[in-house]
Amino acid sequence: MLLDALEWLGHAGFRLRAGRATVYVDPYRVGEGPPADVICVTHGHYDHFSPRDIERLSTEGTLVVAPPAVAERVGGGVVSLAPGESLEPDGIRGLEITAIAAYNTSKRDSEGRLFHPREAGGLGYELRVRGERLYHAGDTDVIPEMDSVAGVDVALLPVSGVYVMTAAEAVEAARRIAPRVAVPMHWGEHVGTRADATAFAERAPVRARLLDRPRVAVG
Repeated sequence: MLLDALEWLGHAGFRLRAGRATVYVDPYRVGEGPPADVICVTHGHYDHFSPRDIERLSTEGTLVVAPPAVAERVGGGVVSLAPGESLEPDGIRGLEITAIAAYNTSKRDSEGRLFHPREAGGLGYELRVRGERLYHAGDTDVIPEMDSVAGVDVALLPVSGVYVMTAAEAVEAARRIAPRVAVPMHWGEHVGTRADATAFAERAPVRARLLDRPRVAVG
């Protein structure tokens, strides 16, 4: 199952084995690990777009996938995607990447501005790997665009609140998406605790799984 090929790297970062390829999403403060064939970045905040980690994980053939505001800051092989656009990376059989909108509807700073406004172009991603589907929600609230990923095999959902969904809101997202398995993320690094992840898991209307991050040192 797709979940068995997935590793949580902390916060919103994940590593996925897609056949012989290695795909990272939002690698941030990643320790040791195999080089990336593909790196997907959801948006430009430092804890999601880490040039240092991208450089560390990249080889000459690494493909970076990102929204336009991030893509223009990345050198080398980068593809810019907008919500609804898809690509099939060259040389990787059975992998398709689709960009899904990710934005706030209610999470605001002290001046009333949304932390992740829709017009900023932030993304989540649906990864199709040999017939199975994984959804990384990015930094988002519950939004209508989630309907497009209904029935995915694995959904990675932020639960910390403040900048993203609370645990209770993530429960609603899981109800809307109805994945086979939901994994809480965006906790334990800068905002959110294991208690948020546990609260989500206990109330989720689908099977929920907490992942532990690898025990490796970060350089």
